[in-house]
Amino acid sequence: MRRLWTAPLLFAALLALALDPPPADAQTAVKPSEEAFNTSDGVRLKGLFHKSPNGAKQGDAVVMLLYSPGAERSMLKGNWDPLIDKLNEEGFHVFRFDWRGHGGSTDIVDPLGDNMALGGVLYSGFFSNNITGSWNQNYVKDGRKAKKPNEIKVKGGGITAAYFPVYANDLAAARLHLDQKNDNNDVNTSSIYVIGAGDTATLGMMWLSSEWLRPATHPMLGLGLQYMTTPMRGIVVNPPAGADIAGAVWLSPTRPASSAGIPDAAIKGWAKASIKLRDNTKMLFLYGKDDAAAERDSKFFYDQVLVADGNKAAGLAQVQQTFRIDVGKTKLSGVDMLGSKDVNAEVKIVDYLKARQKDRVNMVRKNRNYISPYYLDVNYFLNLR
Repeated sequence: MRRLWTAPLLFAALLALALDPPPADAQTAVKPSEEAFNTSDGVRLKGLFHKSPNGAKQGDAVVMLLYSPGAERSMLKGNWDPLIDKLNEEGFHVFRFDWRGHGGSTDIVDPLGDNMALGGVLYSGFFSNNITGSWNQNYVKDGRKAKKPNEIKVKGGGITAAYFPVYANDLAAARLHLDQKNDNNDVNTSSIYVIGAGDTATLGMMWLSSEWLRPATHPMLGLGLQYMTTPMRGIVVNPPAGADIAGAVWLSPTRPASSAGIPDAAIKGWAKASIKLRDNTKMLFLYGKDDAAAERDSKFFYDQVLVADGNKAAGLAQVQQTFRIDVGKTKLSGVDMLGSKDVNAEVKIVDYLKARQKDRVNMVRKNRNYISPYYLDVNYFLNLR
């Protein structure tokens, strides 16, 4: 008797699915594509691209997700999925990646380079280039040994705390990767958003400053030369790449420990060096009332770096559409705020991005024409005041 009932019940279930399809979210879910790209000093980074089936709704804008670097962290850890799903549903493409030494981003594909220099500066080789080479020798495990490693791992003390500023070069590489996807019509990098947790607020500020000092499209250079480093002497920055960064959201933003070697004066100097940053790169700082460090550092970024409420004596007007908001009493911090019904961070973030994108949805996609990865000159930005 049991067999006689199995087939009809199965048919009824299948018929019900056909007549009552799953929710739109289930229908539009797209498996992310695994992607790889190189940094300027030759580290192979791994990323995931979550393409929205509704991309035209937001003009193919793309969101970069940043977790705070650390020994036990990777792009697959933390509760990012609810935010990714909501962003995709609303029409935002999403890209996330592993920092050098984290997750799948451990291969050094160019340890020593080819010894080719331009204007007295050596640009190739993880350990030999003149921009990050000394950092890689001094703060990456075995970097000073005669036999150089071809792998970098943050676990087991493989990267020291003082190395932290160099991660900003991974952001530069991720931007180049997105610009190449832009040139292939996969995204529109005329509207890029950044959502970062914890210490990535500091890394992000350095990178955002650098974007205002870099041309949005590859400059015309003779003899087939490529753009090499930000800033690059003699290059006309018009229009600046910073104008493409439509907004940034910082979850429990913090400054790294003093061992990272980034003085407050330098962080303030980034906004001063890129004077259009405070007025044009809109930001949302979110933190819980019970998170004293995030509240303190949110105030630092908002009040002292951006001077967002303005300063008449300094001739600075109030910044529009930049906010510092506590999400109520909670011990949740950073990525852990995502997925919490009490905090409701996803709704706040997506609503903020949608409001920013309203005026940008019709921005024209333009070819960027960058081919080779370029450096962010860490030493330059650490010496700004």
